[in-house]
Amino acid sequence: MKFAIIGGNAQALLLAHLLKKEGDVQLIITNEQQAAELNAHGLICGATKQPISVYTDFEQVDPDAYIFIAVHSEELPPILKLLKIRRPSNPLVFVQQGMLYIEKARLLAHRQIAAATLDCDAVKVNGHEIKYAKTPQLSLGVLKGEPVQFEALTHMGHVTVEWTEDIEKRLYEQLLRDSLINPLTALMKIEKGRLITDPNAYELFRNLYNELYLAFPEIESLQPIERVAAYCASRPEEISSMLADRLANDPMDVDGLMLYMLQISKLDLPLFKAFYHLLKTVEEN
Repeated sequence: MKFAIIGGNAQALLLAHLLKKEGDVQLIITNEQQAAELNAHGLICGATKQPISVYTDFEQVDPDAYIFIAVHSEELPPILKLLKIRRPSNPLVFVQQGMLYIEKARLLAHRQIAAATLDCDAVKVNGHEIKYAKTPQLSLGVLKGEPVQFEALTHMGHVTVEWTEDIEKRLYEQLLRDSLINPLTALMKIEKGRLITDPNAYELFRNLYNELYLAFPEIESLQPIERVAAYCASRPEEISSMLADRLANDPMDVDGLMLYMLQISKLDLPLFKAFYHLLKTVEEN
């Protein structure tokens, strides 16, 4: 199989590392310095060093490749424009934070579009090196098109892929959970487990849950506070993807996760909004 991955964050590099074991991989990174690093040193993950074809434009993308889009929401508009012009027929797989991108994806003329979540603990050490401990899992489902067009991705030997019939429901469930975990861990620079064991962090976690419950009462059944707390307790040393981006000095994609929640909420969310503006200030500085 052939793959093209757009993005240079931890998740994009992890996808490149995993998919390289399945076939040909092209990595598209707009950051020229990072692209040069990867071309010079290869992609390093633990003791493994993989040569990766890295480009800064779309001209080299194979017209038959699955294109995985793993950039942050601020980078998305020009990329979608280029995909529309230069690669209008490739099957697309969006691996994004939050759900801000969904409507933009649906407006594309591409006939085969999927969305995915990547459950992993990948950390970007530098521009060409990542590390992770647990087995990554990709949950995949169709936004537009035919599931059969993505069936080959579910039979890969080195990537655990779970097919999801209702991917938007899965994305929404993860959105609710990540809205509780990512902002707090990124702001306080703490692991997921400390949200539960640190009394001050847990108080913020509980208050944020109560606020989100008022605006999104379905959170009680989709993501009960006990389940979210148990999820964090089961991964005490794991950091959130937003904190991983902050530690790597990458954009945290605050808008992709938090702005979407603020836009769809019918109630004011003063605590959540305060965290949003704090993180935007951190991100911009």
